[in-house]
Amino acid sequence: MKPLRIDLLGGLFIVVWSSGYVVGALVTREVAPLAIVLWRFVVGAVVLAALAWWRRESWPRGRELLRTAAIGIPLFSVQFGALYTALADGMPAATTALIACSSPLWVAAVAAVVRWERLSALNWLGIGLGATGVAVTLADRLGRPPSLAALVWALLGLTGLVAGTVMQSRLRSTAGPTSTATVEVAVGTLVLACWAPLAGTVGMSLQPGTVGEFVWLALVTGVGGPLILFALIRRRGATGASSLLFVVPAVTALASWPILHSPIGPLAVVGLLIAGTGLALVRHRGPGAVHPIERACACPGGLVASSE
Repeated sequence: MKPLRIDLLGGLFIVVWSSGYVVGALVTREVAPLAIVLWRFVVGAVVLAALAWWRRESWPRGRELLRTAAIGIPLFSVQFGALYTALADGMPAATTALIACSSPLWVAAVAAVVRWERLSALNWLGIGLGATGVAVTLADRLGRPPSLAALVWALLGLTGLVAGTVMQSRLRSTAGPTSTATVEVAVGTLVLACWAPLAGTVGMSLQPGTVGEFVWLALVTGVGGPLILFALIRRRGATGASSLLFVVPAVTALASWPILHSPIGPLAVVGLLIAGTGLALVRHRGPGAVHPIERACACPGGLVASSE
């Protein structure tokens, strides 16, 4: 198992990715969570489409288009709609980040169950430790928010992320990565356009602070984050890039303390350490093994999913 390397680009990625959870928690205090996701997707789809056009990428067609569109439902609509609803219901940003960033554990488990990947005993130990770490972190919140509903929403968001990642890893596409992402986000936008009005208003606050937070989510984390991730994937491969997600929950917890006034409890610290250890063990591969994280790198904090 290679050691985790954090250079300047990797550090920038961790900060940008972590900020998505912190700023998301801030903006859901002022705006309905599904409205934020809807308008974030609108901006993301427009920017991504412009980038795909500028790069002259080919677009998915026929059955490939249908498969690509189907991925957008769990990977974007379900994941972001549910996670932002959890944040609005009181789920701490750091706990939300930990739940979302534990997705490599469950992707590996699914790949093993359906016999796409053979995991070692050490990998299975990592999955067990990761699940334990999440449970310990949640135990730190016993008797306090979040509610059971917030937990259910967070787990639904995780389910969407895992399902979308697995589907993305099986997609064999001749289209460009940005055009593929544009289709997926556009489908996510259509689903949210139907879902958000049923859950409440789709209006956005025009208060300067809220507008600034939304711009950060839509452009810095929603577009800039994935672009940084693409650069890391080219430099390190999908596994090396996605390994930085292991650090995101801890950084989110540290940032949440002064910004969101959400102190870190001792059980939360223990849970983060256990989960981080589990994620590191799942990343361990034997000679010649190809890990599912190497084949698929989903983006819980951003707007793009890619596969190598």
